[in-house]
Amino acid sequence: MPDFPQMSFQQRVSQTMSQAQVQKMSQTQIMSLNLLAMSGADLRNEIYSYVAKNPALEIKSDSLETGVKSSRTEVSASSRFSDNTHYGSASASGAAASDNFQAALESNADEREPLADHLEHQLNSMKLSDEEKSLCLKLIYNLDEKGFHILAPISFLNSENPLHTEEFLSRCLNIVQNLDPIGTCTNNYRESLFVQAKISGMASDLSLFLLESQEHFEFLNPPQPQKIQKKIEDYLSEQEKLKFNPKTQFSLTKNDINIEEIELALNFIRTLDPYPARNFGASQANYISPDVIVTKNTDDEAENEFIVSFAREFLPKLEISKDYTALIKSSEIKDGDTSDKSERKKAELKFARNSVNEAKVFIESVLYRESTILKATQEIVSAQIQFFRKGARYLAPLRQKDIAEKLGVHETTISRMASSKYLACEWGIFPIGYFFTNAVGGTKSKPAIKAEAAVNTASSKSIVTTEENASPAENSAPLSKESVKYEIAAILEEHKNDKKALSDQKISDILAEKGIKVARRTVAKYRTQMNLNSSYER
Repeated sequence: MPDFPQMSFQQRVSQTMSQAQVQKMSQTQIMSLNLLAMSGADLRNEIYSYVAKNPALEIKSDSLETGVKSSRTEVSASSRFSDNTHYGSASASGAAASDNFQAALESNADEREPLADHLEHQLNSMKLSDEEKSLCLKLIYNLDEKGFHILAPISFLNSENPLHTEEFLSRCLNIVQNLDPIGTCTNNYRESLFVQAKISGMASDLSLFLLESQEHFEFLNPPQPQKIQKKIEDYLSEQEKLKFNPKTQFSLTKNDINIEEIELALNFIRTLDPYPARNFGASQANYISPDVIVTKNTDDEAENEFIVSFAREFLPKLEISKDYTALIKSSEIKDGDTSDKSERKKAELKFARNSVNEAKVFIESVLYRESTILKATQEIVSAQIQFFRKGARYLAPLRQKDIAEKLGVHETTISRMASSKYLACEWGIFPIGYFFTNAVGGTKSKPAIKAEAAVNTASSKSIVTTEENASPAENSAPLSKESVKYEIAAILEEHKNDKKALSDQKISDILAEKGIKVARRTVAKYRTQMNLNSSYER
């Protein structure tokens, strides 16, 4: 019995410690999930805010900031730990650069009309449908200071809106590209030159051929007629050897190429402006930086087709303060020492330990965010491998639940991961949520994911390997709505010269033969959305 009060006390202490540990873990998890849901810009702000509150956490480097450094190492330990004050200042060179830049801004205000305002003003004077105007405005405010796309334009299409087809997007792009200055709303300066040349109506087939693709555009480097002629002739010779020649709008033969025509083409291209938006002011816009980058492996002999990299350079690099860790290691307080100096040292040590522990939790939460985004994106690339190979037509149906099951996490974690995050690939920059689409037809309940992946969180890279599929229709897995529309359009194109036009039921039967189970009424719905006439009208 005498031991019972002691046992009861120990149980209470153990229970209290257990509750404290659970509470601490819960707070850590909450922080990790909160950071996971943040966009890259919000996380940058959160990092700087947290560093300002916790002196044990320091920014080691930041590729987006220049001329600023922390001066904590120049402050004595006693002044730093005793009053819990965070010190920081700009270096002399950084301060001078900042003052000069501010003076330049104040003395040379940019009074030019913003590009977006200039384009919108012209758009308002045109007779457009509400849907056309809405999409055109989205395209206009998706342009950077050079007049090029920030996000991939196709990401603005609403899959639930039957009017939002790729033909509709192409029409809206053409509307904006024809506004003054001609040639904005493109992917890059090469495409801008091509658009300007087409709209001018004065470009020769050779000029358009040279601007049509990046491969042809390389023929202009260097811009010497003799070398350009040799490159084009070699290219045409290679194309003749191919069984299937790549599609091009402007076919040429060797007989069409001579020095005089090349010189005329060069002179015409020199009259075009690669940056038509240069004479307009910058709009107040939030530019988007991708969170992950998907690139094709350039090693032809490698089995790994795509590499997924976390865009770490857009975020500050963090580290624990060496002063704080050194203080904790060097502190030795003798038992029974109750002097004021000892009590102050104990308080400083306690504060240092708490600060370092909280800083470690924050860094771990940032790393958890990075690892989760990287792993989830790798699974998305595996599931949408045909999209990354061939483009939007091959976007496969995919649920957030599918990715959650692959990673062994809750579906809400994937939802947080996809929120306000962006992926960059050769087709443009897309919101990660763009890759989650509903299934339409097929024989399986989930998309077939034939891939193996290895994730290296230390190097922030993930490598994807896959098996090649010929086309969406050859995969027995269900397809996305856009893929089915492409198949319907392809079938109609293939049978356009038939004596009897295909009925919707016949189209449904042909799709079924390809493994795409779509009802007749669904075919009719998609055909209407694509503005294709019925069999009676064709």
